[in-house]
Amino acid sequence: MEGKFLFDLHVHSTHSADSRLPPGAAMTRSRELGLAGLAFTDHDRLTVLRSPFKDLVLVPGAELSTDWGDLLAIGIGELPPPGLSVPDIIDNIHTQGGVAVVPHPFCEELGAICMNERVLDIVGLVDGLEVTSPKGSVDNPKARRLARRHGKAVIGGSDAHSLEAMGWGFTACEEGTVDGLLKAIREARTEAFIRRAP
Repeated sequence: MEGKFLFDLHVHSTHSADSRLPPGAAMTRSRELGLAGLAFTDHDRLTVLRSPFKDLVLVPGAELSTDWGDLLAIGIGELPPPGLSVPDIIDNIHTQGGVAVVPHPFCEELGAICMNERVLDIVGLVDGLEVTSPKGSVDNPKARRLARRHGKAVIGGSDAHSLEAMGWGFTACEEGTVDGLLKAIREARTEAFIRRAP
C-alpha cells in the first residue's frame, strides 16, 4: 500500500454503550497500525475529539440506527434529525458534506442492524458499502460485488468495540486529509482490505 493513506472508518469508543475501547487507546493503536486516521462511529452519537498526534487525522462520524438497519454517516457536523426516512437521512448527510456508507450490509443472522436486501433500494443513494466486516456471518464478498456493480466506494473498517479488535479492515486512498478522503469516497477511488482477524 505504498503511497496510500490508511483509515479505519468504523470504530466504537466507550461513548458507545457496547464498547470498551477508550478513545485514547484507539488513537495510540491506530498509530501503531500505521493509520493516517480513523473515524469514531459511535452508536447514534457524534463523538468529537481532537487528535493528540499531528500525524493522525480524526474523521467525524456516527453509526446511525434506522428503520432499515445501521448506516454510517462520515464527515458530518451534527446528527440528522430524528424521524427521517432512510433516503432523507442520506440526503441530510450529503447536505452536511458527508458521505453515507452501509456497514455490514448482508447478514440475516444479525437481524435489524443489517439492511440486507433493502440495500438494493438505496444503493444508488449511498456513497459506499463496507466490505470488511469482521462479523463472521456477514457476506463481505456480496457487498464488494454490489459496490463494484454500482460504481460505489468500497469501505474498510474494523467495527472495533475493543482494543483487541482493531486491525481488521482499512480504507486506503491517495489523500491523507478528511476532505480528500471524502472526495475519494464520493468518486469511488478507495480500496478496502482486511489485515488480520481481531
